[in-house]
Amino acid sequence: MSVVQADDEHGLRVIVKGAPETVLLTLEGSSQSAAAAAEELAHEGMRVLAVGARTLPAGAEVPTRRQDAETGLRLLGLVGLYDPPRPEVAAAVRRCHDAGLRVHIVTGDNGATAAAIAREVGSGLPRPHVVAQSEAIGDHELDELLASADAEVVFARSSPETKLKVADTLRAHGLIVAMTGDGVNDAPALHRAHIGVAMGRSGTDVAREASTMVLTDDNFATIVTAIESGRRVYDNVRKFIVYIFAHLTPEVVPFLVFALSAGAVPLPLTVLQILAFELAFTAALVYAPPLRGLFGTAALPLDVVALIAGFPVLVWGTDELRCWRRRTHGNPHP
Repeated sequence: MSVVQADDEHGLRVIVKGAPETVLLTLEGSSQSAAAAAEELAHEGMRVLAVGARTLPAGAEVPTRRQDAETGLRLLGLVGLYDPPRPEVAAAVRRCHDAGLRVHIVTGDNGATAAAIAREVGSGLPRPHVVAQSEAIGDHELDELLASADAEVVFARSSPETKLKVADTLRAHGLIVAMTGDGVNDAPALHRAHIGVAMGRSGTDVAREASTMVLTDDNFATIVTAIESGRRVYDNVRKFIVYIFAHLTPEVVPFLVFALSAGAVPLPLTVLQILAFELAFTAALVYAPPLRGLFGTAALPLDVVALIAGFPVLVWGTDELRCWRRRTHGNPHP
């Protein structure tokens, strides 16, 4: 960005700020030391801006073209801005890896800055693959980068079109894509992804309308919590369906045999025993954690397992004891 400032003492003055790799090219003389300093700041995870200026000759007109204004500059300095990730992001990225999720970073920052942030949050370890100029990447190269099953890529100096291309490529590989964004230009990528995630606080109305989910706290860790909840619901539904089809057959077949044999073949289970099994295993499905959750295999506490397993046995034993007493002592009470 450039501005032309009127100075009573020196006339017109042009002040320029922008990415170091762009501003340093417009300086007079050598800029190697400034480029090295900017690279060092970027490797520390800072967003770096270069500021330059020049004074126009007396009587010169205001430049009408950018090329005329941004030339022959004198470097005023470098500005390093550090925007640290939230403390909970690193733990959330680890949980994503435990759940088999890949975290790609698409950012407009410098490649060194993006790589430093990726290492800080644990994405792409031990060394993230960084695309320094994402806007110039071709479709074939992008397809090869995202084809690997465990690759996590950092797309630096990207544009909204880069997000859209990344979403399309991941979908072409048959993957479920969740894309985050907050700006108006992010809306196409949010709409194209399977799950578009917009920011509720800092996001624009266009981004929220194009997304599937809105984060009210703008926190990446909330996405992981939502995935965990969704997987738990899916796991419980799957277990319930399997249980329904698995337990109906052994319960119905003995009654059919009993009915077809006109009572010649006795029932192996009484109604009370069947109800006891239904109650116990239904309770197990309701209170059991997911078998394959976000953090691996989960198991019930031993005391809960003993209670669930022992309840049907207790009911069955009580019912058998009552039948034995009737046969032995002729108990008239049913």
